[in-house]
This record gives sequence, C-alpha cells and structure tokens, in this order.
Amino acid sequence: MINGPLLRRTWRAHGARVGLIALALAAWSFLLPVIYATFGRQMEALIESGIIPDAMLRLLGGGVFGLDASVALGVAHPFAIALQVVYPVGFAAAAIAGERQRGTLEVLLSRPLSRRSLFLTLLLAILGAAVATTAASVAGTYLGAAAYGLAGDLDAGEQAFLAVNTILLLAALAAITLAASASFDRLTPAIGIGLAVVLAGYVLELLGQLWPDAEPLQPYSPFHYLRPLDILSGRAEPADLAVLAVVFVVAVAWGLWHFPRRDLAAPS
Repeated sequence: MINGPLLRRTWRAHGARVGLIALALAAWSFLLPVIYATFGRQMEALIESGIIPDAMLRLLGGGVFGLDASVALGVAHPFAIALQVVYPVGFAAAAIAGERQRGTLEVLLSRPLSRRSLFLTLLLAILGAAVATTAASVAGTYLGAAAYGLAGDLDAGEQAFLAVNTILLLAALAAITLAASASFDRLTPAIGIGLAVVLAGYVLELLGQLWPDAEPLQPYSPFHYLRPLDILSGRAEPADLAVLAVVFVVAVAWGLWHFPRRDLAAPS
C-alpha cells in the first residue's frame, strides 16, 4: 500500500526543512542539561525557599529542580512543542487538502496510485519527520549532559520511553490532521482542525495544572498523555501510550474509510 517513489520524493522535497527543525530541537535540548549544570543548585535553593507559588510548582512538576526536571521542562516547553508539531499539523493539513485546493490532486491520482496508498504514504512521510525530530532532541540532551559529565545521570530506558511517547503523540496529531485534510477541499478547515486540537489541548492541560478545579478536563487533552517528568522520574504509564495509539488508529481508520468514498468536485 505504500508508494515508494512518492515517499522518496516527499522526503527529498522536505528533507532540508525537517533537518533544520531537527537541528533547532537538538540545540534546544542541548541547552537544558547545560542550564541545570550551571544554575541547578541556585534553582534548587530558590524552590526550597518557598518563594515560588504552589501553582507554579505544579506547573513545573512539583519536584525539586534536577536534571530530570530540567529535561522534562524542555520537552513540555511551548517552543519545543511548536517545533515538534510543525510537520504533524502543518504538512499534514496541506498534504491532501492543499493539493485539492490547487487542483493538482487529480493529476496525482491519475497515476497508478490509490487514495488509500496516497493517504498511507503521506502518513508514513510525516511519521518519518516525527522520528527524526524526536531523535535529534534525544541526541541533543545526551550531548549537553555529556559536555558537563552528566550523561551517566540519564536513564537510557526512561529516555527511550519518552521518545516513544513523544512520537506517539505526534503520530496521533498527524493522523487527526491528515484525516481532516482528506475530508475537505480547502486548506483552511483542515489546518483549523489540526491547530484547534493542538491549541485547545495545550490550554486544557496547562489549565488543569494551574487550577485544581480544572483537572477533570486534562484527560481530554492529547498532551495529558505525554508526562515527561513522570517518565524521567521512573513513573511512566504504559496506558498513556495505549490512549495515543487508539487515537492514532481511529483517525487513520477514518481517513482510510472516508477518503476513498468522497466525491472530488471540480476545483473553483
């Protein structure tokens, strides 16, 4: 079902941009162990002094500032999330709806390429980008830790679980957005759905961390199922992976069912 030529062409066309995003994430992840090594003791003393409000401590994860907390904050930071979701949302939204809007989707489908094959090939291309950016982030973390002799403090199993959890989150967001892209003839509603899931999900998770009364809303956010501090503290929840996998499968199933059955009206 995967079309090799289309997959290779897609990766070639977007490889440079994905590489730049990966480098930016590697540089960002490199900084977090460096910041901890440079300011860790001062931050720990500040937290223990009671100056920081309890609400902010809940946002930080509630623990004493350490290497794990520093890395976890880097993963959950809006800057890192924005870089990570560029392709799962931006490219996924434009992958089909953008082609449809430009009137080039019919040319692509006129070749020996089924709609299901197109959908799965584009999905695999996006997942490849997610794996590349996540791997770059992990590599940056290890390089930053090694630069200050802290690499031994990183648990390889926890880092691997965090990477898999991150990739699954990105895969779920990509599947939702690509399914939306396959359902519309215009880019605007497709990218609107993808951005709504990301922004609303992030706000719900943040609100639940800052306001205890809003905690019941957190399970409705996809970001609730990526908890870096818990993972790096040895409290990983395999159930989080299962929830994201279910979201991914349901979104892919919808796209594979709906896309071949919808009419493609003449573009206007």
